[in-house]
Amino acid sequence: MEINKKKQKAAQEKAKSLLKQQEKIRVQRRLSKLISDLEQGQSMVLLNNEFLEKLPQIIEELCRANDRDHVKLLFDKLGESACSEKPELRERAVMALSLCSELLFHTDQCGLMDEVTKILVRWLRVESTFLSSCNTVCRQLQENGIRMLQEGRWKECDYLLETFYQIQSGRLNKSNAIRSVVSRAQEAMAADYILEELTLVCLRGRGERRENAEKILIHLGRKAAMHLLEHLLSCQEKEDRFRLIGLVPATGYVAVSVLKEYLKKELPWYGIRNIILMISAMNDPELIPLVMPCLEHKDIRVQQQVIDCIREVAGENKKDYLLAALPLVSDELKGQLVVQLGQLGGGDTSEVFLDLFASRDSFAPHIRDELLKKIIVNLRLSNSIRSVNLLNMLIEERKDLYDPSSDSVVEVARQTLHILNPRFGMDEVEEQLEVVEEEMEEVVSFDNEPVSRDLAKRNLQRVNEEVTILLGKGQVSEASLLLYEKSIEAAKEKDFDSAEMLRDRILEVDPNALTEVIRAGELIEEERSSAISSQHLSIWQDLYDALTTEEFNALYYIFQEKNYSPDDIIVEQGMAQSSLYFINTGQVRLSCRRGRDEIFLKRINPGEIIGASPFFNVSVWTVTLTALTKTQVHVLEREKFLELLEQFPGLESCLHDYCTRLDTVPELIKMSGEDRRQAARYPLSLLVKHTLLDEYGNPGKRSFKGELADISTGGLSFFIRISRKENARLLLGRKIRTSITLDQGDVVNCFGHIVAVRFQQYVESDYSVHVQFKDIIDSGTIKQVVRMYKDKS
Repeated sequence: MEINKKKQKAAQEKAKSLLKQQEKIRVQRRLSKLISDLEQGQSMVLLNNEFLEKLPQIIEELCRANDRDHVKLLFDKLGESACSEKPELRERAVMALSLCSELLFHTDQCGLMDEVTKILVRWLRVESTFLSSCNTVCRQLQENGIRMLQEGRWKECDYLLETFYQIQSGRLNKSNAIRSVVSRAQEAMAADYILEELTLVCLRGRGERRENAEKILIHLGRKAAMHLLEHLLSCQEKEDRFRLIGLVPATGYVAVSVLKEYLKKELPWYGIRNIILMISAMNDPELIPLVMPCLEHKDIRVQQQVIDCIREVAGENKKDYLLAALPLVSDELKGQLVVQLGQLGGGDTSEVFLDLFASRDSFAPHIRDELLKKIIVNLRLSNSIRSVNLLNMLIEERKDLYDPSSDSVVEVARQTLHILNPRFGMDEVEEQLEVVEEEMEEVVSFDNEPVSRDLAKRNLQRVNEEVTILLGKGQVSEASLLLYEKSIEAAKEKDFDSAEMLRDRILEVDPNALTEVIRAGELIEEERSSAISSQHLSIWQDLYDALTTEEFNALYYIFQEKNYSPDDIIVEQGMAQSSLYFINTGQVRLSCRRGRDEIFLKRINPGEIIGASPFFNVSVWTVTLTALTKTQVHVLEREKFLELLEQFPGLESCLHDYCTRLDTVPELIKMSGEDRRQAARYPLSLLVKHTLLDEYGNPGKRSFKGELADISTGGLSFFIRISRKENARLLLGRKIRTSITLDQGDVVNCFGHIVAVRFQQYVESDYSVHVQFKDIIDSGTIKQVVRMYKDKS
C-alpha cells in the first residue's frame, strides 16, 4: 500500500513537470508568434500584457545569443509603433522601449542603448500628449545623455540635447507638462563639471571637437547660459570674450531671462556692455526695453553700446527709441543722435530738437558749439516759427561774446534762417520776435547772464573770500555747503581741477562733512564720464576695454587735445620730449633724417600711437611727425601720467603692453637703414670719467665715472647706476664730456649730448647712457682707445 502511494506521488510530480514543460513550450510558441507578428508590422500585439512583460527578457536572451540584428529589428518595429496615430499603441510601445532601456543601461550594450535612445528621442519629437511614461523616459534619456557626455561621445549626444533645446525654445510645440519634465532633464545634464570641460574645449579646442562642444553648450539651456556669462565676466582674453559673447545669445530665449537678471546686478561697466552686445546679437526689437535703463549709466561706453543696439536692432521703432535716448545720454553722444534723428525726419523730431536747443545753456562747454551746429542744421526742415525765434535769440546772445565774422555757430544759424524765413511771413516773424524780447526783458537780468555766472564759478579766489567771510562769522556748515555747491558747479562746467580743489577744501573747513566730500567725488566722476567723445571711444576701444571706469576716466582727463594743420610739425627728431601721441583724426607723416636726406617711413592713421620709446624709456625722438591733413591728436604728458600712477599703479603696465604691440617705429628705422651711429661700433669695457656741461658748454663742479660699453667715431655708450628712472630722464638732452686717458698720459675729450638712457633688465638700477658726439672723432684716435683696452685685457 505504501509502495502504491509513492508511485502515485511520483506519477503526479511527473505529470506536473510535463504540464509545466508543455506550458512553457506553449508560452514560447505564443511569444514567438507575437514576436513574429510584431516583426511583420502587427503592432496590436503590444496590447498583450504578457508580451510586454516578457519583452525585456526576450531582448536579453537575443543579446546573449549575439543576435543583434534581430534585436535591432524589434526596436525598429517598436519605434514605428511609438509614432503611431493611436495613443494606446504609442503608450504601450514607449513603455516597452522604456523597460528595455532600463535593462540595457545596466549592461554592456552601449550600441543598443544608443539605438533605443534615438528611437525614444524620435518619439518625443512627435508626441503631443503627456503619457504616464514621460517622466520615466526623460529620466532615462537624461542618464544616458550624461553617460555619453562623460565618455566624450558629444556628437552622439547632440541629437538628444537638440531635441530638448527645441522643446524648451518652443520650436517643437509641446504641452507645459512635457516641457516641464524636459526642462528638469536638460538642467540635470548641465552639471558643473560638464560645463567646465565644454567651455574649455570651446575656448582652447580646435576643429570638429570645438564645434561639437559649442553645439552642446548652446543646447544645454539656462544653466549653460549662466555658466558662460559668469565665465565671460571674469575672462581676460579678448578673443575668448568674443567667442563667449556669440555663444550666450545662441542658447535662445532662455538667455533673455538670464541677461535680464544679470542687468539688475552690480556689474562693472564692461560686464553691462557685453550683456548689451549679446542682446543686440539676438536681433529682437522686443528686447530693446531691457537695455534702455542703461542709457543713464555713468560710463559713456555703456551709453554708446545702447545707442548702437537701438541703431542695429530697433527696426521700425528706431526713431521712438532714439528720441527717448536723447535727453538721457551724455552731451557728447547727443550730437550723433541729432544727426540720426534728422535723417529719420518727422515733425515730432523737430519739436524735440527745439526743446533741446532751448536748453543750450546746460550743454557741456567743451561740446556746446559742435552740438549747437548739429541741432541748427537739422532745424532746416522745421515747420515751427519757434525755430526762427530761437535762432534769432542765439545770434543776439553771442554777438557780444564772439566775433560775428568768425563765429561758426552764428554762421550756421544765419544760413538756417536764410532757409526758414521764406517759409514764414516776415511780419509774423517780427511780431513773434517782439513778444520774445518783451518776455526776455521781464525775466533776464545781469545776475542771470551765463557768461557772468560762468566766470564767477571759475573764480576760485572769490569763492575762498566768501568762505573766509562765513568762517569769520562762525558759519562753518554754510561755508562747507558753499564749497560743495561750487565744486559741483565747476564739475558741470568740466573744470575738474577747480572742482577737485574745492572738494578737497571742504574737509579743511568742516572735518565732519565727510558725506558731502564723498558725494562731491561721485558727482565729479559722473561728470568726467559725460565728457568723452564717442569717436575717441571707438578708436581706442581695445585700450579702454582693459581699464576700470575709474582708470578710464582718470587717463582720459589728463589727455591734452591738440589740432594741427597740413605741414605742421607735431614733434621733431632730436627733441627730448617724453609724450605719447594718440592720433584721433587725420593723417601724419612719419620720417627720419639721414645726413641731409629725409627718409619717409610710414603714413600714420587714426588709431595709432607714436612716442612709446621716449615715453617709457629715456631717449630723444628718433623720428619726425608732420601733419599731412587736418589732424587731431591727444597728447599724454609723462609728468601728468606719473601723478596718475600714484592712484592707479597698474596703468603703466597696461599702457606699456598696448603701446608695445602697436609700436613699429624701431622696425621701420631698421628697415630704412637709418642708424643713430652709422660708423662701426667697437665694444669695450673701460672705466672713464664723465662730466655734465651746462647749456653754454661749461663743466659742472662734479664728475662721475661710468664703464664704457662701446665707442665709434660718432658716439659712445656707457653704464651707470641710477636709483630712479625719472632721475635718469633728467640726463636726456644734457651736454656731456667724456675724458679717456691714453697709455702715454694723453687725454681724449669727447664732447656730445645724451640721446638715450636705457634701463638694463639684467641688473637692477643699471642704465646705459647713449651719447652722440658734437663732432666726428678721428678714426685713428678711436682705434688707439680700442687697442689700449685690448692690451689691458
